[in-house]
Amino acid sequence: MKSTKPRTASSLGMFDLFKGLGIATVVFVHTAELYALNTGGGLSVSTFLLFIYREALMSAFYIASGYGFRKRSIGKCIHQQLKGVLPPYLWASAATAALHLALHYRCFGIWESSLAETGKVLGGMLLGLPHTAEYFGVVFFSCGPMWYLVSMAVGWIFLDVLMNTFPERYLTGAVLVTMALGWGTCLVWELPFCLSQGMTVVPYLYIGYLAKKQHWFENPLSLRQKGLVLLCVLLAAGGALMTHTTDSMSMGRWNLGPVGILSNGVIGFWVVHGFVRLGKKWENPLTHALEGIGRRSLEIFCVHTVELAAIPWYLFAARFAENPALGLLLHFALRSWLILLVCLLLVNRRRIFRLKPRRRLTGYVSRHG
Repeated sequence: MKSTKPRTASSLGMFDLFKGLGIATVVFVHTAELYALNTGGGLSVSTFLLFIYREALMSAFYIASGYGFRKRSIGKCIHQQLKGVLPPYLWASAATAALHLALHYRCFGIWESSLAETGKVLGGMLLGLPHTAEYFGVVFFSCGPMWYLVSMAVGWIFLDVLMNTFPERYLTGAVLVTMALGWGTCLVWELPFCLSQGMTVVPYLYIGYLAKKQHWFENPLSLRQKGLVLLCVLLAAGGALMTHTTDSMSMGRWNLGPVGILSNGVIGFWVVHGFVRLGKKWENPLTHALEGIGRRSLEIFCVHTVELAAIPWYLFAARFAENPALGLLLHFALRSWLILLVCLLLVNRRRIFRLKPRRRLTGYVSRHG
């Protein structure tokens, strides 16, 4: 008998297809950044992918997360975020530092240099830096993709504070002011713990919250909404062409300032809306596989952070300077296999090591996109 698995707009599982394809795209883009492939006119494949996917994809992730937002006391919200974020973040930080030190000493054979570089990595992880920054004359590396997890938690706390502080009629204005403050601080100084990025993603979380409240994912887009999406796509493309660079949420860079932040939010909503509608219509082995990946997005995300920050992949890429296309394919296949292997180990660790069952943390991603 054919399965009739419900795909309702009230289920957070409706984002699994989007999350599965999204996390696979993130891994591929991070791989493509090391290879100088050109599409013509000097535009590299990595630049093209970043332009097409990165900010729309990141805003879409936050919108999916905001769908699960629920107002509660500020203390409970902070406790929830710390309980959900800290364990995977600290484990990923420790694993990254240990693996980074071991591999860099193995590759270069200089203990002092390996310790110094690992210290920069660990310092950046503990400070929650979204990109490499300098504090008091000391350079710290970024915390890698984990900046997304930190900024999401910070954004949830900011949105909860706003909802507990302002009446509903002033909430949209408060969200926009918070976004503008986040953008402004990015221009002045890199705040630790992704505080600036956390403020700029508040409107994305708010869009997700409104989408659930107003049932936006249950109906097709109107002609006016499609026109707004097209306008935002043109604005984003125009900003990139004028400045010869792409927006970067982690770097705190938006070509059109607050307008660009909101434009990416509209595009991100369109992306999520499209995948939710698609998931209701298509059921096949490919979509089921992507949904399975989406349900394990937290494990994949953490493992990807560790291998991305700790393994000197640039040494691998250097071997394929004459054939970057082959290097990209082999690199992506190797990276995907490694992530899959470690995730399978994590999922089945209690069975493998005969440990007693404990409560799992994977529900955090289900609630937070």
